[in-house]
Amino acid sequence: MTLHYKNPNDWGKSPLTDSALRKQQFKAENPEQWAAMIEADIEALSTPIFESEDHPPFTGTEFLATHETIDDHPYSAAFGQFLGNGIDPDIANTLAFGSKRFDLISDDFDDPIRQLATRIYSRFEEMGYWDEVPESDDDINYDLIPY
Repeated sequence: MTLHYKNPNDWGKSPLTDSALRKQQFKAENPEQWAAMIEADIEALSTPIFESEDHPPFTGTEFLATHETIDDHPYSAAFGQFLGNGIDPDIANTLAFGSKRFDLISDDFDDPIRQLATRIYSRFEEMGYWDEVPESDDDINYDLIPY
């Protein structure tokens, strides 16, 4: 079934309305693909957030607001280094979980903060920081932490 729109719902007046109308049109014209997309969305929502590899289970700002110290952070050494070098808590948290999202800092490769974050990240990566989570604070070799 193909829908032919001649601006029945005032296309172009609102980006939100246009987006909804495009989705309705896609759903009508491609029912199999629409069903597959919905199935994928349902599956993604059924995965607990802490098991998701795409995003940390909390934001950096949220963590700082709910904890008195960063020692409870699963990647506290990296998180603290990024925070201590002036990186936004949310970006620091994303980087601390091992995600190479330096574009969140700046799109400019020559940005000094981005270069600093890249160097810190590289040093943690070289020492195998994200290969396995230490069982306790005793397992962390503080001499290898980049400053």
